[in-house]
Amino acid sequence: MPVSPPALALDPPTDRSRAASTPAVDERRLAAVYTEHHAFVWRSLLRLGVDEHRVDDAVHDAFMVVAKRLHEFEGRASMRTWLFAIVMRVAQSLRRDAARERTRRERLQGEPDPVALPFDRTDAARTLQALLDRLDDDQRAVFVMAELEGMTAPEIAAVIGAKVPTVYSRLRLAREAIERLVARARASEGRGR
Repeated sequence: MPVSPPALALDPPTDRSRAASTPAVDERRLAAVYTEHHAFVWRSLLRLGVDEHRVDDAVHDAFMVVAKRLHEFEGRASMRTWLFAIVMRVAQSLRRDAARERTRRERLQGEPDPVALPFDRTDAARTLQALLDRLDDDQRAVFVMAELEGMTAPEIAAVIGAKVPTVYSRLRLAREAIERLVARARASEGRGR
């Protein structure tokens, strides 16, 4: 009996019924979305707490979802808003995985490093990332969309499926949490001198 080579992930499906039930990907439209929004997706994933070493894989994961669901995009929200909803779910999944891994490591090593105050742009970016890591997923997403991406409260509400007052509440709580963390870091740095 002859043995056929294993199917590759990019091979077209051979089962006609499965191929008929899966909508065709509009490759030109997907390429246009990718070209126009790649930097936004990459930046958003990083700001939503995806480890910088995993951002490229996360971008790939996000655009795989886009490829599968682009036919569902109805234009009721902007493309950026729709993409951010996808990015947020990908980031949450990866952050949960990273948190589990970090918890395992911390059990072996002890306490996590405290947030340090920035000294230059690189330190500032790392400090911002450390501060964002301390927020819960809901507050973090709203903070990133509002403060770092400049999205409006109604746009954010559409992404997260919440009411506009909820967006304002989460943003207020995120800002307060970051202010407390910065104050603690300044206080501990003052004691360390």
